Amino acid sequence: MRNTFRQAGRGAGGGSAANQAQGSSISSPVGGWDAISPISTMPPQNALELVNWFPQPGYVELRRGFTEHSDTGTGLPVETLMAYQSATATLNALLAASDGEIFEVTGAVSASIASGFTSNRWQYTNFATSGGSFGWMCNGEDVPQYFDGAAITATVITGVTPEDITDVCPYRSRLWLVLKESTEAAYLPVDSIQGAATIFDVGTYFPNGGYLQSIGTWSTDTNDGPNEFIAFVSQFGDVAIFQIEDPGVAAQVFYRGTASLSTPIGRRCLSKIGSDLGLITIDGVLPLSQVLSYDKAALLGASITKNIRQAMTDAAQRYKDEFGWQLTSYPRNTMAILNVPQVENTTQVQFVMNTITGAWARFEGQNGSCWEVFEDRAYFGGNDGIVRLADNAGGDENQTLSADMRGAFNYYSQRGREKRWTMIRPSITIDDAFPVQPYMGLNVDFGSDAELAPVEFTASGSIPTWNSAVWNEATWPGETTQANWFSIGGLGYCASIRMTVDIPWSEDVRAPRVLQVNSFDMLYAYGAFI
Repeated sequence: MRNTFRQAGRGAGGGSAANQAQGSSISSPVGGWDAISPISTMPPQNALELVNWFPQPGYVELRRGFTEHSDTGTGLPVETLMAYQSATATLNALLAASDGEIFEVTGAVSASIASGFTSNRWQYTNFATSGGSFGWMCNGEDVPQYFDGAAITATVITGVTPEDITDVCPYRSRLWLVLKESTEAAYLPVDSIQGAATIFDVGTYFPNGGYLQSIGTWSTDTNDGPNEFIAFVSQFGDVAIFQIEDPGVAAQVFYRGTASLSTPIGRRCLSKIGSDLGLITIDGVLPLSQVLSYDKAALLGASITKNIRQAMTDAAQRYKDEFGWQLTSYPRNTMAILNVPQVENTTQVQFVMNTITGAWARFEGQNGSCWEVFEDRAYFGGNDGIVRLADNAGGDENQTLSADMRGAFNYYSQRGREKRWTMIRPSITIDDAFPVQPYMGLNVDFGSDAELAPVEFTASGSIPTWNSAVWNEATWPGETTQANWFSIGGLGYCASIRMTVDIPWSEDVRAPRVLQVNSFDMLYAYGAFI
């Protein structure tokens, strides 16, 4: 290091103070993927790209990979995953819909428990009654079904055409239903999963017209204490909000207002995020708890996806008609996962938010039409009939996990001065036996042609071989944080740090492995020097 500083002090003018080596330390891009800020004024803690890296509050980590969980054997897309979680934990089950069948995929062995269905695109809910706990499902093509932990049974519903029921939502001990291409909702008797359905028409509350698309609920505090509201969402983005004690008694139905938002995307446009409700629209994911407090323009600024607005808008414009849009809350790893289809039943990506910080990233390589959290673990249904367990391994089973990080362009407090960058020291936390090689480079003045070089770190220890290492005898590698200087070149006014890594799948190491980036130290001088 001493030689580096002396060399940096020499310049064409003979070692002026202006050419002395400067030092600067910046964090890893914990602010996450930024798809809204101008490239020249992006905050230094943000990133132009954050692919398969996940921003935590104090560092950025490589996303964990997936492993195969259960194979339905259909070879066709799994379009629905349903988590049945009853009051009796031993009955909990994960169900998957593919090729007109419903499979139990709780364990590694898949078993078909119902067949002969027209559609695999079920909407579902868990609903406990005095008669037991049920998984209740509908798809707008087939008679709704219920699962009791052992078998799937067709419901018996009168008052409406059962095959027209496209969505279901529990509210105050009742199941509320959406009827296909209609402004009519319907509700079942209290504490019931079937029986006589009663119509509840909300068409007069939709000023922009269109049919009822989805129903959701959220809880909030009001002047008279905690309350739960029900929201009816139209195909053109009108959201009619009610508080209903008994829908059969007019004096117990309280209309709270209608907000006109952006057009929702897909049948699965509503999702619980904590006590709030997220609505997927062409303008982003909007929190319904805010809809009556803001006008439409202001609400976009309060949207969950505001930091990636341009990317979200582009994806919505291109792919809004594709099946697979879904928002899933994954508390185990503080994630909200927005599944974004690109080619229906072929290619999907995920926009992923840290629910603590609001920072975003983009995940690739996890191609699935649907997601579900079952017993606190995240699963996705593959386009090949296989259900996979995400966030579970050091790499993606049978394929390479590739990650790319491009930080914001940074002027290092001197926008008008040319700089030459010479050295970089990344602070990286790794497994002692981490068998991958990160690469780094520097893009200068909004370029994208950085030459990548391997990051220098010292790996130690040995990798226990899966299914061969002896428990309590083999040494399991620990974690170390290393920060080593190495040369990096660049001449310009601003620079962006890039880091990539490719992880091939290995049968030997299936446990989650660690690669996290904490910060970067940089050395540079003003102006060109020799």
